[in-house]
Amino acid sequence: MINSINTIQNIYRIHKTENNANKVLKTDELKGRGVSGDELALSDESRAKQKALQALKMADDIRSDKVDLLSQQIATGTYQVSDDDVAEKIVTDSLLDILL
Repeated sequence: MINSINTIQNIYRIHKTENNANKVLKTDELKGRGVSGDELALSDESRAKQKALQALKMADDIRSDKVDLLSQQIATGTYQVSDDDVAEKIVTDSLLDILL
């Protein structure tokens, strides 16, 4: 449960920070700063987030060891799910839907 709460808090922090960090300056504001033409300036934080997202996209999504274990448990009828785990997952997914 603590991991789920931490995950939700981290996602909320990232979402909140992205809304503030990814502001785009208008052309008039850029001209006042001596910038001509179209340019895009990213903060160091935005660059770090971009690298983290790329690393996540490249990571293997399927944990075959866990899939094999669960498949075996389902096939033998020994797979059981805790009521608390199901409730926690429902609440976590609902909160993530609200935040995102």
